[in-house]
Amino acid sequence: MFTFSESDKMLQAQARAFARKELAPGAKERAKEVAVPREIWKKIADLGYTGLGVPEKYGGPEVGWVSRGVVLEELAKVDFNIGVLTHHVQNMAAIIAMGSEEAAAEWVPRLISTEKICSAAITEPDCGSDVAAIKTKAIKNGDTYTITGEKTSVTRGTYADVCLVIASTDPKAGIRGLTQFLVPLDLPGISVSKFDDMGCIPMGRAAINFDSVTIPAKYRLGEEGQAIMQQFISGIDQGRTLGGLIALAAAQASLDETIAFTKERMAFGRPIAKYEGVSFKIAEAATYLTAARWLCYYALWLGDQGLPSMKEGSMCKWWGPHLAAEIIHNCMLLHGHAGYTAELPIEQRLRDVIGAEFADGTAEINKLNIAREIIGKEAIPYR
Repeated sequence: MFTFSESDKMLQAQARAFARKELAPGAKERAKEVAVPREIWKKIADLGYTGLGVPEKYGGPEVGWVSRGVVLEELAKVDFNIGVLTHHVQNMAAIIAMGSEEAAAEWVPRLISTEKICSAAITEPDCGSDVAAIKTKAIKNGDTYTITGEKTSVTRGTYADVCLVIASTDPKAGIRGLTQFLVPLDLPGISVSKFDDMGCIPMGRAAINFDSVTIPAKYRLGEEGQAIMQQFISGIDQGRTLGGLIALAAAQASLDETIAFTKERMAFGRPIAKYEGVSFKIAEAATYLTAARWLCYYALWLGDQGLPSMKEGSMCKWWGPHLAAEIIHNCMLLHGHAGYTAELPIEQRLRDVIGAEFADGTAEINKLNIAREIIGKEAIPYR
């Protein structure tokens, strides 16, 4: 039976104390800002959180997925966007660490120290989950590659220093012709357009156009045609799981605030928590949150055991954000008119977790993964 190890409990307690002391002050205001201040990132990096799961030779503590989960959950309870972005830093560093020794040594330590920022460019105007339809091309010219194409919904694209780009090196090979590259964003031929989003503002989403951008071949991450395989090796299923867990953490924070509010808010001479119309909603939310949270940790545990977890990861990814948005919405309603104002953090959390419902795979794609795992090839609509 799965339980947290003693080291995970210590890591969880440390992350909880850090988040309450260092992240709670100004969290509501930071949610409206374009980027998280560098001094905040330095504190997170100094504790090693941005390097969790990264090989030790590049400066990261090589911990398991459950350990990453307990840290990200505690950060996200206090600041949802910092939880997501810390996960993003870990992901980018881990993928780049699988590239050439030269590129990894140059970039990974600078990313986990937060000296430099990396964005990820996969989605395009005409394709998202259908990565085989990627049109961005990378043409080899001796010891360089020339990249041409447009990427959209690029997380941290407005302020990143470098970008992880998936491009086609063999258009005829479809998904097997996709290759990952590291592209510094100060090169000639790059233009960035900022998104004006309703939530997740510190994510700094953008569209990036690459107009015949030349990079050295050392910035190719792995062999040609290995992009999707590298994504799976880096833990795509566990990454989806962490996305669900982070959203649930924001919902838990809203529920905790709502429980406190209902004990104090008086109606007809008694706290509204005494009314079943209120208390039953809280009981239901707590039930669903507990079930979804433990599903996430079970999926992470499977990853640590080296066991398949596509089905469980996809369950976490579609259900976690969906449930979080529903619970936060109900928490807003239980606060009455005050919950609708920007004076409380609930409305911003709702805006933010809605973004998690489509990021890194829509609910529909994840349900398709689950159906395929349960039913088999008969559930695949494109065959």
